[in-house]
Amino acid sequence: MIRATLKCIVAALLLMPLHATAQSSDPLPPETRLIYASGTATPTEDDFTIASAQDLTITLTDQKVPAELRTATVVVSQGDAVVGSATLSAPAATASFKIAKATGDYVLRVFGDPNAAYSVGTFTVCVAPQSSPSNCIQSASIAGNLSRPSTASNPSVSTLSVDLTVATGGSYTVNFGDRAFPVALQTAPNVALFQGSSIVSLGIASGTALNLTPGTYTLLSVAQADATAQAGLYGISITGPATLLSVSVPVGSLAAASQVTNSSAQSLTLKAVDFGFPGALSSVMALVTTGATALGNVTSSSGPSTFAAAAGPLQIWTYAAAGGSAGTYEVDLQSASASLLQAAFGVNSGTAYAYGFVSPQPLAAGSYQVSANDLAFPANLASLQVAAAQGGVLLGQKASSGTLDVTLAAGPVVLLAAASPASSGTGLFDVNVQTSGSSPTLELDEVQPVSAVGGVTTQPITLGVAGNFAVTLTDLALPVKFQTLALVGASKGSVLGKIYGGGTFPLTVTPGNYQFTVVAIPDAQQHYGMYGIEIVNAPPTVTLNASPTSLAAGGATTLSWTTTNATSCTASGGTFSGSEPAGSGSTAVVVSATTTYTLTCTGPGGSASSSATVTATAAPGKSGGGGALGMEMLGLLGALAAARTRRMRSARP
Repeated sequence: MIRATLKCIVAALLLMPLHATAQSSDPLPPETRLIYASGTATPTEDDFTIASAQDLTITLTDQKVPAELRTATVVVSQGDAVVGSATLSAPAATASFKIAKATGDYVLRVFGDPNAAYSVGTFTVCVAPQSSPSNCIQSASIAGNLSRPSTASNPSVSTLSVDLTVATGGSYTVNFGDRAFPVALQTAPNVALFQGSSIVSLGIASGTALNLTPGTYTLLSVAQADATAQAGLYGISITGPATLLSVSVPVGSLAAASQVTNSSAQSLTLKAVDFGFPGALSSVMALVTTGATALGNVTSSSGPSTFAAAAGPLQIWTYAAAGGSAGTYEVDLQSASASLLQAAFGVNSGTAYAYGFVSPQPLAAGSYQVSANDLAFPANLASLQVAAAQGGVLLGQKASSGTLDVTLAAGPVVLLAAASPASSGTGLFDVNVQTSGSSPTLELDEVQPVSAVGGVTTQPITLGVAGNFAVTLTDLALPVKFQTLALVGASKGSVLGKIYGGGTFPLTVTPGNYQFTVVAIPDAQQHYGMYGIEIVNAPPTVTLNASPTSLAAGGATTLSWTTTNATSCTASGGTFSGSEPAGSGSTAVVVSATTTYTLTCTGPGGSASSSATVTATAAPGKSGGGGALGMEMLGLLGALAAARTRRMRSARP
């Protein structure tokens, strides 16, 4: 049996960590990542485990429902390497490959292009023993489809589909209302209720009462935002013997709400501030809801708004529109004694991008330095500006990269940045704040991609210990090499290393926060790409030397060694044995015969060894006056004496 899978990659041109297998002490264990372009069919992904070694056959089959696939590829990876792949192209219905002695954890992915007339196609993948290739291993085999997204969707239209469970039958009332945030909806919600495939009610008006029996229902709702703002919000609830639903629903491009919890019933104050950096915004507003109920709203020009809120979850919705340029703003929600939310946002305009960052912890009052650095990856930015704010007030700004000195009161700080990429469409910058003085403390450090083309992901990693690591990026060229593939590591505004196309750089770090950014843009014709990435403990290195390397038996040689990334070492060979210190060392040993000496060292990144051979020759015989004669010499002298006697006898007359 082949099981269906719903595990799919859900974002276009984003980097998704799909799988990893390595030592748990590695910051980023080896893994592969699949990238695909917007508008292409969403790949299917699943993982499986083979407990004991066996030879496998992996078979991809086009089920030709509703029509044959134009092309499809199945690929299996382990760690950061591809172990096998196969591609079928119409009219072929199958493609397969073999894995010898498979064991461990694997990731299986299928990507490709469905039939143009239907934009969808169905496939199966059978993972089976080579000895019986039709006997699919259920836990490893899958069924799925490749579906190309529709290009006809209206970005101002949003749908809601939610399953409801009625435990107690009775009369339930459906209520919904337009929150006119940021403006009124162009089309009010069209609401329908189904039970299975049966229609319960269509075109439900707000205030309608429905008699529902126990069971499972599906609510569908469609609404359209204002054509200019392309953003809207409405609340919808279903109440009766129990509350079945109470939510606020964003429409169009309205961003998801920030979620907070109000610890007790109390009065709250909502505030919105337009920083006017780098330019003023045409509008800034915020709204607080609890479920389907609106509690309070504010604009940047209206001043703070105070309202009562019960204990429980709250949603804070924000909206802003650019003026003549990009801009930044802040939204705060506070009680009399605590901050429930402090968030900063950027609003883009054309090729100008803006960003806001809030320090995760309050800072002590004092002098600080704010820095903005163009990391020149993969190319220099066309422009970069930075500003600092506190309490809704700009403290200073700088129209280029560099350092800005500010004096802060106790509390969080807000860093603002504005940037434009070069003609390549992609850039990267770092913005940070640290205390002033000879021994600065880093308080906030953010690496931000600036991209008009997508395909950029930054992954923060916190290292708790010092160590040496190796950062590796590999283009797996599946189906072909990336158009652009690059990686950069950074911390505190400094670049630690870069990779273009593929390669490795060493990384020596102290405890702290680090950011690794990958730019991955697939080939324009293939739309898909796959790469391997890892940040692992650097393997040990060992160098062992002997001096001299040739001597007479019984003589002494000095063994000396150096190691890196090792925590312990073991010696072997002759009298060179037992534990030896990592790092560097030396020792003298007596060599009685030709011997190979070996030093094996281990560390967090594995083990390594180095050997040195010392050749021993026989000791020369002793010479000089006095002392006993050797047996060989006595024998030789005896033979010479006998020969002399024979010659003397033969010479007599």
